[in-house]
Amino acid sequence: MTTIRKPKIGLVGMMARPFRGDKESYFAGDAQVMRDLAESLGFDLKVIPDGIYTYADAMDGAEILSRWGADYILVQSSSFAGGDFIRPFAQLGVRIGLWAVPEGPPTSEGGLPLNSFTGLNMYNSILRRYLTDYPHPVKWFFGRPGDPLFEDRFRVTITALRAIINLRSSKIGLIGGVAPGFDNLIVDPRDYEARLGIRVKALGLDSVLSKARQIKDGLALEKKAQSFLQPGVTLAENGRTHLLALAKLQIAFEDLVESNDFDAIAISCWPRFQMEPGVAVCSLVGQLNTLGIVTSCEGDVPSATGMLALRYLTNGEVVTLMDLVSVDPSDDSVLLWHCGPTSPKLAGEGGVRMESLWLFDDEQGGQLGLHNDLVLKAGEVTVMGFTPNLDGLLVMTGEIDPEKPSYKGSRGWLKNIWINGKPVGVGALVEMLVTSGYQHHYPLVYGDLTGAAIEMGAYLGIPVMEAMAYRDYIRG
Repeated sequence: MTTIRKPKIGLVGMMARPFRGDKESYFAGDAQVMRDLAESLGFDLKVIPDGIYTYADAMDGAEILSRWGADYILVQSSSFAGGDFIRPFAQLGVRIGLWAVPEGPPTSEGGLPLNSFTGLNMYNSILRRYLTDYPHPVKWFFGRPGDPLFEDRFRVTITALRAIINLRSSKIGLIGGVAPGFDNLIVDPRDYEARLGIRVKALGLDSVLSKARQIKDGLALEKKAQSFLQPGVTLAENGRTHLLALAKLQIAFEDLVESNDFDAIAISCWPRFQMEPGVAVCSLVGQLNTLGIVTSCEGDVPSATGMLALRYLTNGEVVTLMDLVSVDPSDDSVLLWHCGPTSPKLAGEGGVRMESLWLFDDEQGGQLGLHNDLVLKAGEVTVMGFTPNLDGLLVMTGEIDPEKPSYKGSRGWLKNIWINGKPVGVGALVEMLVTSGYQHHYPLVYGDLTGAAIEMGAYLGIPVMEAMAYRDYIRG
């Protein structure tokens, strides 16, 4: 399983001597608290300890942070200072945050101690209006570490940055191509490398199937098979033969992932697995995701990308992939369902039944397994997906209702739905999904990641899809 890299944050303080507030002491104190924050939020910190008083200081500080490999530079306007001081940092092409601090109470002298916010205002205007080749959005922060307008906003930024920097060095394997007929999932790998820094490598299924055929029965295979049967997982009585077949395929896929240094794989999960090894691989997909090998169904590279991004945003939580198969206007809920590829880690109190996938049962009673029949556990979730050509990002949150009846497979009803931070009914939701042409797969993880997902999209230059008002007529 790939190690998730921490964002590298540089911190500098812009200062000028005419402003007599205790800017150097304030900055030193803030820097120390930021070191503590680095531990709790999970980032590496490099502080330029001396104030930036001259353009030469700014050049030196930018050079130090560049050599260190900063992913983000937090520029504190410790006091108002020279406008040109921002240029060396902007020229690095690194994302920049602008931080203003409180002035403090008036002193007997009566003068403005720092003029900090004016400094932020000026640097932001220079970056947006004058240095027009600077390529990134600029985020503002205000207050001391611990204040909501600083720390809450900074936590969102760290979360978004963690996804961006890890996507940038990721590699996705497309194994067996896109499933037949799923033309809406076809991508141009060059777009993913240019826009996200993700390399997509296509491989056939032959090497996996050949490797699986060579694996002998024995203790090692039995141990691998038993690893599927976590607490709360029940195997159907006739499922052992299929379980051993999936264990062999797991070994083959793990070898493929390791030898190719893949961070995620998109498997063409049918029809060849059903035709040759005679299995459905849904439970295997769930097992790989349990282990942190992000795996999407049906050769879906866009969803593998979204699942990988969700894993990075959550710093390693288990993800899954769903279809949206039904809507219920009576309570504004939608049914998220898939054949059964979801990890048992996401199952509710009813646990998991591993059994034959009914879709492939034939008329003579022959069965093909295995899939994970489970209901998602109650809780808040984020659904986030990239469009195949990376021209849009779906950000949807809601709550899983595990009590509402549904159908065999991995499933759960989603209610209290929000799109891009705005509540929507199911009519408006379907209007947006259909009008936009969004594809039929929905990466999911537990937790509300709305802010971080939207900020990630902003930094990547991928617009977040906006909710639409429901209409009873087609839009032109």
